[in-house]
Amino acid sequence: MRASRGVFVTGTDTGVGKTVVGCALARGLRARGLDVGVMKPIETGVGPDGPLDALALREAAGSKDDLDLVCPQRFALRAASET
Repeated sequence: MRASRGVFVTGTDTGVGKTVVGCALARGLRARGLDVGVMKPIETGVGPDGPLDALALREAAGSKDDLDLVCPQRFALRAASET
């Protein structure tokens, strides 16, 4: 049985590029023929268009996973302010 591998992208502030890096990694891994799964466990500041970061990650991964699996916790209230 092969061990699962993963990458966890984290950052210390809003707007530092976590989603941009996550999308780039997903696209790069897909370009190498790998099956990529993504997850944004919690997204805040979600408006009527949905969780935009999670949607971008899911698209970059070429995933058809249900959005509730990709981003199970979504909140309208922003958790941080952009400066």
